Amino acid sequence: MKKITLGAAVAAALLSSGAQAALPVIDNTNTLTLYISGATAAANFIDRLVTSTLVDPVDKICDSSAPIWRFRDVPNTEQFAIYCKANNTGAVGVRNPALPTGPANANLLIYKRNTGGSGAGVTPVAQNTPLTFLNLSSGCVENTTAAVGVLGVATCSNINNSQIPELGLSDVDPIQFKGDNAIGGVDITQADVDKLTVKSASALVFGAPVTTSLFRALQAAQISTGDLPATCVVDSRTEACLPSLSSDAIASIHAGGVLDWDAIKVGNSATAPGLYTWALTQPALVNDLPGDPAMHVCRRENGSGTQAQSNIKFLGTGCTEAAAAIGPAAGNDADFGEGEGVALIHAMSSSGRVDACMDDLQNGNDTAPNFSNTYGKRWAIGLQSLEKTRATYEFVKIDDVAPTLNNTVEGKYQDWVENTFQYRKAGAATNALAGAKLTLADAIIKSAGAPGVMADLNNSFPHGFGNGAYLAVPSNHAPSNGRFDAARPVVPFSHAVRTGATSFVPSNACRRPTNWGGAPWKL
Repeated sequence: MKKITLGAAVAAALLSSGAQAALPVIDNTNTLTLYISGATAAANFIDRLVTSTLVDPVDKICDSSAPIWRFRDVPNTEQFAIYCKANNTGAVGVRNPALPTGPANANLLIYKRNTGGSGAGVTPVAQNTPLTFLNLSSGCVENTTAAVGVLGVATCSNINNSQIPELGLSDVDPIQFKGDNAIGGVDITQADVDKLTVKSASALVFGAPVTTSLFRALQAAQISTGDLPATCVVDSRTEACLPSLSSDAIASIHAGGVLDWDAIKVGNSATAPGLYTWALTQPALVNDLPGDPAMHVCRRENGSGTQAQSNIKFLGTGCTEAAAAIGPAAGNDADFGEGEGVALIHAMSSSGRVDACMDDLQNGNDTAPNFSNTYGKRWAIGLQSLEKTRATYEFVKIDDVAPTLNNTVEGKYQDWVENTFQYRKAGAATNALAGAKLTLADAIIKSAGAPGVMADLNNSFPHGFGNGAYLAVPSNHAPSNGRFDAARPVVPFSHAVRTGATSFVPSNACRRPTNWGGAPWKL
């Protein structure tokens, strides 16, 4: 592996002498650069735009007939950048403003920062706040070599490139990041939002994951009560056999109103046992039970889009008058222990850390990074999108409806939102996105939500009840005649409202999704 330490002059000298530099030397005079911050989902979007063969040629961002490089941070979780030759025959055939009479841009350099989640894709974009991005000028080493049809990969150890993000992505629309959804306790304002052009990118399906042993107990209990078919067996992951929690129960849990799992009764009689007490009597379950029925919740920190959508969907946070709203229970594991009359709420800073929380509580150990498990094996419920698959947890039905793409397209499953891209608009903000960068940003937004990209992404997220987790939105792509088509997944409903042939009221996660102006849907 070779370090990237070559400046342009050094590279030229090496090439003239016949030496070959393994890593590309980026020529800023012929490269269009764009900085993107916000939701982690964008990493999947942009990566697939670069590597997927399913993207329509006119929508491709990079020229797939030329080498493509992906630079990433060492843990490969917070930062990456893509360097490629532009697809100048398609939507990104744009010219460098510094070279208006020259050729179209030869290269693109697209930075993506995941740190800070959705909130970092909103407030810093509106307020011109610098963030740190990957530094490609030093500390990078080659992992695999780029070639035609092969994605080259390099890792970089420096994240000290301070830049104002030019394009942001969030799991919910920008105005939602206030109150209990605010990042760092700082509310986004309407004045901030008015500086932004906001566009829907795709629909992302979320759900309620529970630790595997809790999943098995819920499943066994609902088979015993007849709420699940008698033909179902414990550990089945099929749609028909997923156990269910009501939306009211999930809201109560996330509001901190359920102190332990015995609050959920097995049966309707006055003497019905609690779930944990009942499970202790079941030979098939008793060897896989936690040592205590304490309630554990693995949630996200405020400012997370995952947390914001859950707050909105289940608690109405930010969607009603403050006096009527129910806020989510705050993280309290540093202040309370089991048996102190509270549910234990673990507020995690990323979806990966929610995984760590669920992993350790399911396995009863303390080996996962970023979560300290002092409790042992416990039942827990979390928050995740359907792009997450894990051996330590499984998603349940909500109100007896499974979190499938088909159920979402048919309007039966409600826990989904439209993520949005946003950038500073002309006339309302300094450093407004314009020219070649605006063309590139709009091309990324259009292509990021392309049905072919959604289909390719979904194949990477297999569940026993069907693949997750993305759907194209009807504001960008026509629905597939009201039915779910795995090869062309488009939802006919939207949190945006169409008001004309090309005009619409932007997406608002508080708004109940409605049909997009005549789009068909299945009876």
